[in-house]
Formats: sequence, structure tokens, C-alpha cells
Amino acid sequence: MTKVPTPQRKSNPLIRAIKSDGFIEKLLLLVLTAILSGFFVPLIIKSIDQSREARQAVATAQAKLFDDISDTILTLETLILDVSWFGTADAKNADMQTRAFDRYTERSVDLIVKWRVEASRAQALASPETAEKMQAFLDRFFTEQDMPTNRSWNHCPDRCDWEAQHKKNVKMLTEANRLILEIGSEFHLTAKSSESR
Repeated sequence: MTKVPTPQRKSNPLIRAIKSDGFIEKLLLLVLTAILSGFFVPLIIKSIDQSREARQAVATAQAKLFDDISDTILTLETLILDVSWFGTADAKNADMQTRAFDRYTERSVDLIVKWRVEASRAQALASPETAEKMQAFLDRFFTEQDMPTNRSWNHCPDRCDWEAQHKKNVKMLTEANRLILEIGSEFHLTAKSSESR
């Protein structure tokens, strides 16, 4: 008797795929990827969020420092400008000049302290060059504006040449505005700097 060959059963393709070496390798890679992405993706997202929050905190601190610097410098410049203005031929008024000098004297010490604090903070929030420019401008303020104004007031308030000092004060105000613009640009707070971003 002849043995009739039994038809081979076709194995299920799914079973063949599961039994293959490549399947186990791919399954292990898939499981490993799921574990790693479940662990690393949240860490990466957290790191990105922390970095974004840090940049936002610096930007907020820079904006506040810019406001403080602008307010301090321009207030001080305006106060000293008033003293010389009321001594010029165009605005000669001894009473107003006395009041302007008293206002300047009363407020200048506190404003200069604020300026020093802001220049110090600029070392952390701005470039070293900007912090140096702020300090250099304060030094110039003393030698070119504060000392000559006080000297003139103490020696010859009615007879001094306030015209020359007033021109110097106007020039320093222009330079103060330029310094403020540079700081705003560095902090990306000006229209030109935000267009370039």
C-alpha cells in the first residue's frame, strides 16, 4: 500500500511572522522606543518649557530695567536742564531758577543712587559694554553737569553764564536719549530691533 502524502498545512502567516527572528527584534525595538519616548519626551518638553520660562524672566527683567533706566536718566537730565534754562536770556526768571535748583538738589541724590543700582543690574542683564556706558555717562554727568551747575549756583547764580551750561545740558540730554535707545535696542524693546527678530 502506498502512502498518500498528506497535504501540508499552510501555516498561518501571522504565526510565521511571530516566530520569525525579525519579529522579536522589531517587537523589542518597539517596546524600547515606547519606554524611552515615555521617559525622555516629557523630560525634553520640561527642559524646553524651563528654558522658555527663563528667557521670559530675563526679558521681563530687562523691560523693567529699561523703564527704570529711562525714567532715572531722563528725570535727572530734565531737572538739571530746568536749572540752566531759567538762567538763559530766553527764560530768565530768578524765582523759577531757584525753585528748579531746589527741586534738582532735593531729588538728585536719590536719582543718582538709583542710577548706580541700575548700572549694577545692567551688568547681569545687559552686555558689559552697556553697563560700562551707563557708568561712563554717570561720570560725565558729574563732571559736565552736576559740578559746574553747583559751582555756578554757589558762586554766581545771577551773574554766571547759564547759556553755555544750558547748551551742554541739551547736548547731554541728546546723548542720554541715544544711550536709552541703545539699551532698548539691545533688550529688543525698540521697533527696529523687533522688526529684525
